Amino acid sequence: MVLMIYCPYCGEKNRDEASFCKKCGNRLPEIRKKPSTHHLTREPIGLVEEKIETSFEWDVAIIAALILLISYGILRIIISPIALWLAAAFSILYLLSAARKKVSIPLLIIMTLIIAVNIKTFLGL
Repeated sequence: MVLMIYCPYCGEKNRDEASFCKKCGNRLPEIRKKPSTHHLTREPIGLVEEKIETSFEWDVAIIAALILLISYGILRIIISPIALWLAAAFSILYLLSAARKKVSIPLLIIMTLIIAVNIKTFLGL
């Protein structure tokens, strides 16, 4: 079984014995072969594998679009002149906090706007 390590900078898969990423060239973190012990319980702690998602985060974009539409609908009744700006700010704050890959945020913003327009058109708002 070949162990793989993900580059913390670009997400590329590399062999665990590699020192540098094959895609971006940054130094990869070293993997400890022996499990470390916890300082309080002296129990061994195993390696933690993190799965990096490479697919588009549709759930985040859809929820951000719904936040945009719902908050705009409520805010335009209360403070009409700045309702769109506040609703956009709420949606972007959600995107910033929920996106797992921070490099995909510009694409998420664009897709959120497209989804929001489609939802609005479909519902006839």
